[in-house]
Amino acid sequence: MAPPESTRYTPPTNDAELVLAWLRRARESQFFHYNAAKRLGRYGRVFGVPVIVITAIVGASAFASILSQTVPLYAKLIVGLCSLVATVLSSLQTFFKFSERSEKHRIFGAKFGAVRRELETLHIQAQIKSMELAAVRAKLDMLAEEAPDVDAAVFSREKAKQGDELP
Repeated sequence: MAPPESTRYTPPTNDAELVLAWLRRARESQFFHYNAAKRLGRYGRVFGVPVIVITAIVGASAFASILSQTVPLYAKLIVGLCSLVATVLSSLQTFFKFSERSEKHRIFGAKFGAVRRELETLHIQAQIKSMELAAVRAKLDMLAEEAPDVDAAVFSREKAKQGDELP
């Protein structure tokens, strides 16, 4: 059975088609990396805000317990549990490096955007020079080697949301 028309790959046959193919891939990569950055930033906030709130509560509770020796056992257990939760969330946040990974995806989104704009400029030129194509190819190859992987969930969601055309 032949794949649907939208997924069938046809290699470019001339420089203009090659520029358009690279332009689309650079544009997709730009949006995928920006969306991965947003997702990771959101995860960082989901873990970070509770850590801040819980740590503040534990700190205030510990200070209050120092001042008052008649703290009930259930209050001590709640403070201890909150302290444990804060420690676990903080450890997870540190382990997954959400903010660091988010920033890296944002940077690569910007780099793919710069290459996309360069390809758009090449596309509107009447004559495309092979040296220009070689320079852009080298940039795309370098970005593909250095860029962090986009999570499969981000990739699938964006492909489904945008269909064959990204904004």
